[in-house]
Amino acid sequence: MTSKNRLFIGIDPGASGAIAVIESDLDILVLEDYPGDESQLADLFMKKILPLRDSHPILVAIEKVSAMPKQGVVSMFKFGTNYGVWKGMLASFRLPFVEVAPRTWQKGVIAKAQDKKPSVAAAGRLFPNAPLFGPKGGAKDGRADALLIAYYCLRQYTKNER
Repeated sequence: MTSKNRLFIGIDPGASGAIAVIESDLDILVLEDYPGDESQLADLFMKKILPLRDSHPILVAIEKVSAMPKQGVVSMFKFGTNYGVWKGMLASFRLPFVEVAPRTWQKGVIAKAQDKKPSVAAAGRLFPNAPLFGPKGGAKDGRADALLIAYYCLRQYTKNER
């Protein structure tokens, strides 16, 4: 089966994270912010992700998170909880996934990822029609990261397909 038949999912598991589903031609099928709780996330999966599985093989990559220096205990606990919720959702719906470190998926896609601006810029270049800004003009970096993680997944699969 070629990459043309596959869908690629990228997940940024942060509190302002998102999920993106793309096709091999970079068409975006799903781009959704983290809805805020487990029940709403399950609804999102049932309504928008699982129906796609019936007609396409799916490859999923989720950003592997870890503790960072100078980050507060409460924020790290919340971040880890979100990560677990996303992974639990993937497991409960039997969607196999790979975990990918930020430096790994960013390599070759983003120039110097010291903040989120390069991520939004890179996603905007690859996905010019993606809604990467909110109604007040703020960047939706979770969406950008999710798209770029899906793109990383696509690149890895097509590299291994040769």
